[in-house]
Amino acid sequence: MGSKTIIFLKQLASMGSFPACISKIRDTRTGEVLFEQSVEKRPMDNRGAMILRDVPSYLEIEWDETKIKTQILATQKTYVVDLDHYRDSDAYLQKHFGPKSRSALRRYKKRLEQCFRIEYWVHYGAMDKIGYDVLFEQIRDLMERRFEQKKERNYELQHLEEIKNDVYPKLLEKQASIFVITANGRPISIRINLMRGTLAYYILSVYDPDYDIFRLGKLDMWQNIHWFLENGYKKYDLLKGYAYIKERWADSIYDNNLILVNRDASLKGRMGLLLCYWRKKALLALVRAAKSLGLDRAIRKMGRQLAPKWGMGPPEIWPISCTNQQADLFDALPDWHSQEKKLNRLLFNLAYKHSFPINNIKVSIKKDDPRQFLIKIGDTCYLFTFDKNNPIR
Repeated sequence: MGSKTIIFLKQLASMGSFPACISKIRDTRTGEVLFEQSVEKRPMDNRGAMILRDVPSYLEIEWDETKIKTQILATQKTYVVDLDHYRDSDAYLQKHFGPKSRSALRRYKKRLEQCFRIEYWVHYGAMDKIGYDVLFEQIRDLMERRFEQKKERNYELQHLEEIKNDVYPKLLEKQASIFVITANGRPISIRINLMRGTLAYYILSVYDPDYDIFRLGKLDMWQNIHWFLENGYKKYDLLKGYAYIKERWADSIYDNNLILVNRDASLKGRMGLLLCYWRKKALLALVRAAKSLGLDRAIRKMGRQLAPKWGMGPPEIWPISCTNQQADLFDALPDWHSQEKKLNRLLFNLAYKHSFPINNIKVSIKKDDPRQFLIKIGDTCYLFTFDKNNPIR
């Protein structure tokens, strides 16, 4: 079955056009028409096959041709935040998180703001192209670092340039948003969304792994939902994948469908549609069977075990007394942020523990041993020693 494949949500949100056989797309939850074919557009070819990938089951497609035959296969689930069910982000948190979790989330935010100069930016509308390109280079860097830390393959990175080209024109039309958290002027968390009417779609998010202790993924999601609520959006589709994370935030779960479309009424066309349907159904069954047996988790675990282990070992850390005799053995590193980046994660963790501004932490390196660092946080001192056989990158 020779066919054209269309990534449905990409076509809807970024391209805004569909083949002429699709006359209308409607959100069954809100009644909102998300796409309607222009009157001028006419079918150029009523024959042939088409595959629509990742079509949420909450969308209804009206076909322009009565002879069209379709077969539908449910693939993965898509996770949706029903923004229109909440008056504000506090009401949302009340529904999804218990008192301890809400308190912890607010504590992470407060600690982050105590330790760094934090700013929350939403790019929505006009944005300088040079600044936009720079931001995507920062996204690339964060993605590479994050997945290197997880020892997993990053499937999004190969599509980053395509996403970059798709999002910018939509951003200018206010049909896309980029939510950025900066610490001391540097982006540490970035989330990209596309919009269609009052429906928003998550595209990608990434954050700096050195800030893990501040739970940036949760803070980013919380603040992003807050912005959507303030700006009148009704639904936020988190899309497929990472179910163990998205289930916590979602209100509704829908099927993601694969729709096989045949516009060829001949026997060959009908048989081709059925053959394609059963082939893809068998493949989906194999994938589900593998997941039910835990083979996907086993493969990921094996990949992490086989990954090079150098650069993963933590240093030895000792609390020590702050004395002048100790200080005389070390040279100050006033610009440690750029000179010794391997310290970032460790110092951010200590800043969190002490609720202490990162710029006020004093760092020195031992004169006769560059593996040792003296860290002074107020009246508290620590000695870090890195293993020379297992250096941290």
